[in-house]
Amino acid sequence: MGTILPQLLGKMQSVFGYIVLGLVILEWVILVISKKMESNREGWVNVISYVLDSFPYFFLGKFVVFGTMMWMYEYRFFTLGYAWYVWILAYLVYDFMFWLVHYLGHKVRFFWCIHGVHHTAEEMKLTVAVRGSFLGILHIPLTVIALPVLGFDPFMIFICEAIARLYGLYEHVNDHFDEIVGKQRWLECLFITPSVHRVHHAKNHIYLDRNYGETFSIWDRIFGTFQTEMDQVKPVYGILNDKINGKNLLQVQLQLWRDLWTDVRQAPGLKNKLKYIVMPPGWNHIDGGKMAAAYRAEGWKVLREEKKKKLVAHLNPSA
Repeated sequence: MGTILPQLLGKMQSVFGYIVLGLVILEWVILVISKKMESNREGWVNVISYVLDSFPYFFLGKFVVFGTMMWMYEYRFFTLGYAWYVWILAYLVYDFMFWLVHYLGHKVRFFWCIHGVHHTAEEMKLTVAVRGSFLGILHIPLTVIALPVLGFDPFMIFICEAIARLYGLYEHVNDHFDEIVGKQRWLECLFITPSVHRVHHAKNHIYLDRNYGETFSIWDRIFGTFQTEMDQVKPVYGILNDKINGKNLLQVQLQLWRDLWTDVRQAPGLKNKLKYIVMPPGWNHIDGGKMAAAYRAEGWKVLREEKKKKLVAHLNPSA
């Protein structure tokens, strides 16, 4: 089985590549024909960002990522084999690690400067799934690089990752496809749906830092980070940074790093400088700053007040 996995992975990557390309083209054609395409330029930024994200893997991926995984597999704690239930376990462990690394991408500012590139898109469409940072190799491989030490064959992990990424592509489908398939609320109990993932990409205050899962929603439910999309709060995409235009490649790739460098350079003392690197986005050394939880609390307060006003207006129409 171990000798078959590399061949299977190669075939799957080729097939998935064609599937991804076909789906991206199909969505683009449908959006253009239906006149619902907001910006072709942002789509090109997505594609070029993918090239920049992939470039380091071309030179370092095989030696650094794959080499480390193979070395860890040699010193694995267990030998799990290739039974069907091991595949299921591998996928579950991979998906949990994705949740964890994704969570760190929002809670550690250094990693946010990498992952935040993905969130700068202001329109949801399939190409957003591949919108990455030129330094992505410092963040994304953390999902898979240590799993072989548990006894999972590295090629098994790569196959699980390929399947998960294809599912992740589906999660980024354009909002207008809801008109065809709906929000699939019943699937949210177990899976991340396009509707659930739209919440993750939204900068509406009540949606900030929610729904980190890639395939399963169970991790978000367990750790209290799940939020369903609300009918009365339409997602607005992007990040809370008015310096970044989602259609400007240089701003998308570099502005978060510029802001971090400015904060680190101006911070007094080594401790504060390090805190700017490891604390969540929004933290500052002056008063602690304002982070996602505070924005969410404000958002829910505003929403409750709006509901209260509507209820009063309904009960007292003459008021």
